[in-house]
Amino acid sequence: MTAPAERNLPRGVKATTGDVFDPDEHYIYFLAGDATALLATPHPQVLVAVNELRSRASWDRFDRLLDTRRVLLDSGIFNLAMEHARKHNTSHDVGLSMPPEEIDGFDRLWDGYGEVVTRFGDRLWGAIELDQGGMGHKPRTRARIEEEFGIVPIPVYHPLLDGWDYYDTLARGYDRICVGNIVKASQPVRLRLMWTAAERARAYPYLWTHLLGATPNQNLIAMAHRGSSDSSSWVTNRRWMPSWRSFAMLTSVASFPPDMWLDVDNHVKGGDLNAARRGADGVSANSAYAQHLMMGTMRGDTHPWL
Repeated sequence: MTAPAERNLPRGVKATTGDVFDPDEHYIYFLAGDATALLATPHPQVLVAVNELRSRASWDRFDRLLDTRRVLLDSGIFNLAMEHARKHNTSHDVGLSMPPEEIDGFDRLWDGYGEVVTRFGDRLWGAIELDQGGMGHKPRTRARIEEEFGIVPIPVYHPLLDGWDYYDTLARGYDRICVGNIVKASQPVRLRLMWTAAERARAYPYLWTHLLGATPNQNLIAMAHRGSSDSSSWVTNRRWMPSWRSFAMLTSVASFPPDMWLDVDNHVKGGDLNAARRGADGVSANSAYAQHLMMGTMRGDTHPWL
């Protein structure tokens, strides 16, 4: 990998940890998933959550990803809140808003996060903070990460929960932020959240904004987004076949008919099913990489100043 450009930041702005982060890039699309599936793809940027690293074998696969890909480490908080919500029959939003001390499994996730960033911090593209508990708790947890683990994580801003004063606090204090609340939002709300994030970021020319759970699309082109995004939708082609669609210039055009579905589980007879699944994921990853390249090309044409 080539060395990233030097980060020249205003006084008081912290450079978030990530030796392979290059602030001069136009746009990056990260494929989210487990390390096994991601190793089988050619995509150069991947997001792996701490909760996916449960065994020595998964750690070895993660280590191999770091040798050949740019890796964004997700904290696993989204999954932690989901597990808590299922166990206690409550909503995901309630789980996310709980103080770290009160949600099941936080200490275990904290230890896993610390182990990963301590061992691999200098090889990561970035590490997302443990954003449990809303803005009343996130700053102290982030400060604890910086003190105990010696890294500066990328802070997470939730526009539907945190208020705009908190956005400005983060934007003035860090060179990168993540924007959440996108995954579960309706399409109109999602569009407003992404558009507002792009507009607010213009006041901070150095700021890189990562959209959590956003697949490249024509809206990101129109709103002059400077930064990156991630999603797990690249595996939709195999897991939810009826939703597989064709795209042109990042715009969804039409659904593929059933005879073109990647229905591996029902069509592989007497062969290696796991190999077939990996092959199907490779097809999906190639499609995602085409989206990544298209996004970068169109951004370079329409917004070369970003």
